[in-house]
Amino acid sequence: MQEYLDHKLECPYCGTIRLRIPADATESTEIRCDDCGKPLGTWGELQDDFVKQGGHDGVFRLSRGRIKRIE
Repeated sequence: MQEYLDHKLECPYCGTIRLRIPADATESTEIRCDDCGKPLGTWGELQDDFVKQGGHDGVFRLSRGRIKRIE
C-alpha cells in the first residue's frame, strides 16, 4: 500500500501538498497550491488523481480540501 501521495496533488513548483479550494468549487474550478499559488489543475482532475492513488480505500482521506492520513 502506498504511504505517500504524489502526482497532481503534490505541487511541482514547491513540493508541498496544500490545496487552495474555494468552498463553491465545481469539477472545472482551477485549484492552486496554497503555499506558492501556482495552478495544480481542476478540482475534477485532482479528485480523480486522489482516487487513482488509493483515495478513499487507501491510507488517506480527502475532506473539505484537506488530506488526512487514516491509521
